[in-house]
Amino acid sequence: MKSQPREQPAAGHGPGRLVIGSLHINPPLVLAPMAGHTNLPFRLLCRRGGAGLVVSEMISAKGLQYGSRKTQLLTRTCPQERPVALQLFGDTPEVLYNGVGKLEAAGADIIDLNMGCCVPKVRSAGAGIELMADPERGIACAAAMVEAASVPVTVKLRTGLTSGDMRYLDMGVKLAEVGVSALALHARSAEQKMGEKADWSHLARLVEAVNIPVIGNGDAVTGADAVAMIGQTGCAGVMYGRAALGRPWLFGQAAAALENRPVPADPDAAGIMAIALCHAQMLALHYGERVAMHQMRGGMAHYTRGLPYALHLRRQMHSIRSLQEFKRLICEYVRAL
Repeated sequence: MKSQPREQPAAGHGPGRLVIGSLHINPPLVLAPMAGHTNLPFRLLCRRGGAGLVVSEMISAKGLQYGSRKTQLLTRTCPQERPVALQLFGDTPEVLYNGVGKLEAAGADIIDLNMGCCVPKVRSAGAGIELMADPERGIACAAAMVEAASVPVTVKLRTGLTSGDMRYLDMGVKLAEVGVSALALHARSAEQKMGEKADWSHLARLVEAVNIPVIGNGDAVTGADAVAMIGQTGCAGVMYGRAALGRPWLFGQAAAALENRPVPADPDAAGIMAIALCHAQMLALHYGERVAMHQMRGGMAHYTRGLPYALHLRRQMHSIRSLQEFKRLICEYVRAL
């Protein structure tokens, strides 16, 4: 492993002021990594919508090692989305160390280590939350990435494996000691998954315990929630996950709330359909029309939440095979409104 001076955490971070290495994230609002969702097209939409930082889907360090075409596609970035973080998952310091250079070459401004994924396939590979189950190995993995990287390394973790598990505090301190530049904490345990309310008091404890920025995650669903989370916990930034699906404009609303400006209303139905069409077009350019239409069938469930005749529109989406058909369906829906 190559040896180099470790970048020291940036001084002056505080509530609502997110500095990661030399990067000032403004606004301090982050799109969470979500498998199957935070691909390049959606990240671009969220950056345009007001996100200060976007994070990729989790990328397999072993997939990079073996030259997997599918894994390579996940590493694509573009200048318009920067700053962008690419998230890596793996089970050993060696495989993660070797993946860092490939992500830097792909354009990563930040490399994030996944310590929170609870998906059985990831856990059975000894990655994700399993790095918290074995803290010594988890810290060694983060240290190896810091040593390999010339960009900041961050870690996304949960509170622990079960309710009442507080291992995130000790691990957070040790992660800071090995040179990690920021932590994103999902304020639930692996056992809780998404089934229970996030406990923001964990965020406040971690903020007190470490001298690097903490990004809060869990149950932030409105712009006002960013104000509340920062005010209650002192965290440096707020991470939006599922709430941003079908709502990339959420980040602009949160930025307005943080700046004490009037919060823009949601777009009307026609405006939402225009964003959905833009999303579909970008997906088609990125993946091809067949894959794009498959993804948009699920995506339209998010874009149509609360809209009139949403169920009928979603049912019609099942027969869509091309971008032209998608556009025709959207136009017919808007005309009918």
